[in-house]
This record gives sequence, C-alpha cells and structure tokens, in this order.
Amino acid sequence: MALRRRDWQRWARKGNTTQRGYGRAHQLERERRLAAYRPGDICAHGGEPLPWPREIARRWLDLPHNPTRTGYLPGMSCRYHNRKDGAIRATLQRRQQRPPQPATRSSRAW
Repeated sequence: MALRRRDWQRWARKGNTTQRGYGRAHQLERERRLAAYRPGDICAHGGEPLPWPREIARRWLDLPHNPTRTGYLPGMSCRYHNRKDGAIRATLQRRQQRPPQPATRSSRAW
C-alpha cells in the first residue's frame, strides 16, 4: 500500500539515520557498549538494574544521548526509558514553538 502524500511528507521530514544522529559512529559506539554490557548494569535513564542476558539485550537496550545530543550518557539505557525521555523532550520543544492559545470564553454566563 502506497503512502498518502501527507504521510510521505511527514516520513521524509525526519531524514536518514545519519541526519537524525544515529549514523555509523553511533552504531559503532552502541556495538562497543553492547560488548561490554553485563546483566545487572544500571539503566542510564531509569536507574534500575538491566536484567537481560547479552543475547537478548541487543533488542532491548539503546545508546542514550545526553540532553543536548552532543554526546552520550555513560552505559546503556532500556528502550522504555530512553524513548520516554526523547518523547518528553520533543513534546516540550514543540510546546515552546507553538504560539500561545487565546483564553476561551464560555458561552454561558455563570
């Protein structure tokens, strides 16, 4: 099924992996940290111990960027906390760019 034009534009706006900050350098660093990963290491965002064995960890662990996206946090992060942190930051950024909404009035005088 082909993407509708609006969906295609939304997808194309995101850019490729390198443009989004997940290029070859990111992938190599993630592989290096996965090789050093041991079950029980602490999640960089959530602070809880990561329970997965190394064979499964590849699917459930992310390499966490620091808040300014100029580097990485130490260690690995579980997918849940890493993506939650990114979603919160993106939402805050969108709210700051949006013009303030005018106060709504009720049609009824209480």
